[in-house]
Amino acid sequence: MDDTLHGDSSAIPARIDRLPVSREIWRIILLAGIAWLLESYDIGVVGTILPSLKRQFDLSTSMIALLAVVSTIGIVVAVFPAGWLADRFGRKKVLLVGTIWYALFSFACAFAPNPTMIVVLRFISGFGMGAIFPIPYAMAAEFTPSSLRGTATGILDAFLSVGYFAAPLLGFAFAALLPAQQSWRILLMIGGIPILFAPILYKWMPESPRWLQSRGRAKEADQIVNYLETAVEKRTGTTLPYPQSEEQTVTESATPPSTLFSHAYLKRTLMMWVAFACILFIFYVIQTYTPTLLVSQGYALGNAFLMTTIIVIASIPGKFAAAYALERWGRKPTLIGFTLIAALAAIIFGLVHNAILATLFGAIMSFFGIGVDPAIKIYGAEQYPTRIRAMGISAFEGVGRLFGGVLAPYIMAFSLASGGTFGSYVFVAAIACCGVIAVAFFGNETRGQSLEKASASQTVSTRTAA
Repeated sequence: MDDTLHGDSSAIPARIDRLPVSREIWRIILLAGIAWLLESYDIGVVGTILPSLKRQFDLSTSMIALLAVVSTIGIVVAVFPAGWLADRFGRKKVLLVGTIWYALFSFACAFAPNPTMIVVLRFISGFGMGAIFPIPYAMAAEFTPSSLRGTATGILDAFLSVGYFAAPLLGFAFAALLPAQQSWRILLMIGGIPILFAPILYKWMPESPRWLQSRGRAKEADQIVNYLETAVEKRTGTTLPYPQSEEQTVTESATPPSTLFSHAYLKRTLMMWVAFACILFIFYVIQTYTPTLLVSQGYALGNAFLMTTIIVIASIPGKFAAAYALERWGRKPTLIGFTLIAALAAIIFGLVHNAILATLFGAIMSFFGIGVDPAIKIYGAEQYPTRIRAMGISAFEGVGRLFGGVLAPYIMAFSLASGGTFGSYVFVAAIACCGVIAVAFFGNETRGQSLEKASASQTVSTRTAA
């Protein structure tokens, strides 16, 4: 390896792109994945505790809807300023603070005396969740070579599903062991476990070298990349190939949020806002309302949790399938194909009332509808350069979760309460198709491009790459 490359800010991205996915890279992905897993449990637990809270406190439809979305409201409030902070002060710092914040307030929820206090604490805990959400896939995009970004994000995103199905699985176990008025408190207590993970993140998670060099901190970036290069060369006994730099890196002390709406990024910003909101809605419907819907259709609470667990587990192989499809066929075909199949499955799921068929089509909806999440996330990360990547991600996360995770699910609660199950899931399918249209007509294909080239492109193609 040419030592003259060390300290060269413009060479950092090219040096990362020529790295193999080593155990050091996998460790970073594992740490980011565990951070997401722990957070996703806390998000998923609300759907699990809603049936118990409804029975214990005789909740109104309005309160059920508010409990279902209140932490997401907190996420929406915090996610954009968190993205600005991550671009300003670093990915690692925001990840650490967010983890500690939501863990403390999630644990406090277990001791809430009434639903109103749960709402308040869940809202505050959402600030920490919002801080975390943009970080793992920004890190995955910035640490992995271009040929493996989709695969790495798919694997990373699978950790989210583990956390999501852990909540109903534990709910199923506790339903048989404890009274409902105790089990929901224990499920919320478990949400405080991430506080124990924060020291591990502090010690072992490095800062993004791409972010460091974008802030003019080339020496620190070089130290991290040099460590990765040296570890690979010692293990393999070979010299890494000379890095092929395609783009020069822009170093700026600060970039205003208005850059997202400049001529270069306006179209992709609006495309991601629509696409992310519409596709994310499928996840929120599955995760938040499936247990309540199944109980309302006459299934026992334990059986509803078990069916929900199976449905959510189906998203894990779906994410691996999406990761493969991203690199095999491209971002746009994967997003369009998976979302359309999920929309069709949602319509059928709204029609059936048999346990086996409901589980089957719910699993298909989850496999494709939640399975596509890593595709839309890495696609969004590729739309923006490093200096505004966290802001760009946070913007579409915030808008997406406002419309796809707050407003649409709030409407869904009243739709289901009125007995319109089929109409409710037609609504889900229609929203998903709006996301498909946004990607199909306004998205550009980024498969195989370096992160710098994908984000710097000025022209957004309306054609799906072959």
